[in-house]
Amino acid sequence: MGLTTLSHSLVHLFEGVLPPLIPLFMTEFGTNYLHMGIVVTVFSCAFGFGSLPAGYLADKMGPRRLVTLYLFGSGLTAVCVWPVESLFTYGVIMGFIGMFCSTYHPASNTLLSLTIREKGKAFGIHGIAGSVGVAVVPLLSAWIGSFLGWRAPHLVFGVLGITAGFYSLTIPRPVRVKRSNVESGGGNLRERISYTSLVVFLLSATALGLTYKGIMTFIPVYMGQNVHLTFMKMDPVALGGTIATFALFSGAMGQYIAGRLVDRYPAENLYLAAVLLGTVFVFIMAMATGVILILSAVLYALFYFATQPIQNYLLAGYLPENRRGLGYGVLFFMTFGVGSTAAAISGYLADRFGLTSVFYTMGFCFVLASFLVGYLNIRARDRG
Repeated sequence: MGLTTLSHSLVHLFEGVLPPLIPLFMTEFGTNYLHMGIVVTVFSCAFGFGSLPAGYLADKMGPRRLVTLYLFGSGLTAVCVWPVESLFTYGVIMGFIGMFCSTYHPASNTLLSLTIREKGKAFGIHGIAGSVGVAVVPLLSAWIGSFLGWRAPHLVFGVLGITAGFYSLTIPRPVRVKRSNVESGGGNLRERISYTSLVVFLLSATALGLTYKGIMTFIPVYMGQNVHLTFMKMDPVALGGTIATFALFSGAMGQYIAGRLVDRYPAENLYLAAVLLGTVFVFIMAMATGVILILSAVLYALFYFATQPIQNYLLAGYLPENRRGLGYGVLFFMTFGVGSTAAAISGYLADRFGLTSVFYTMGFCFVLASFLVGYLNIRARDRG
């Protein structure tokens, strides 16, 4: 558990290092939001598409080895950013970092689902670690980048990854827990796979993956432009990163609460509630400025990140043990791979219609997810 929580925080440092630095890249390379969105998409495509083979390998060679591969591979590649002098080369390197990071989520979620009996609680704790990484990276990346340049955050995170890789080599091989009996209404292992429910679930996760990448790519810049606090005297890069970090910390609470609740209550019901409430606050973010924007971002993060342990819990129930690695690979392929297209699309929207249009568009993706999860909820009730 210690290895997965550490690694989960770190994977989101690698993922989120770029967005807070977008103003610095635009100044140095004379680029625009669309090109920066494309770079984020390159990373995210590799991050998502690599999940498919990673899920298969997690079933065949064991998930712990893949976690070690991710730590060394992403850490060493991130260090290679230091001598980069062009945006194209940087984009290529980010693609390789994304490829190594892609092995993490299928491996770690398979590892947890096979070795921890209280899966909801385990996914919640694991999710908290990821949310902490998501929350702190805008602050860390923005402040390090503001003082030491845009290359410095990559170097710092790369060294952390290499260090964690050596730590992973000291962890003993995990022991699988015995499979529990199927419990009616408990959301544990189901006797039959409902492929319709599985497909609808994956489509809902894809819609939410689009919102995640679109919002996370531009929330630091959006905060820097739309929040003006007279008592915080700092440049827009540091200000946007600081406020984004503050808002996103609530995601850890959402992960914890959902992880505890999903062991006790129907997962589909919790999933629908979290998505509906998240939808409301994304639209408020699109309309608000100042303190209202900060508060709506806090509540958006609370409910969005609450969906993640619920998704992991649901998928563990939909699939048998020997297919969970592949199942998590497909899930993260859909959320991070297909979802990665939102970064470039959002960049185009931001250049053409302004950053506010990004949040309205992501709100409509939330609406789509709400309908899909609602249908999933109806099917769960019919089964029960």
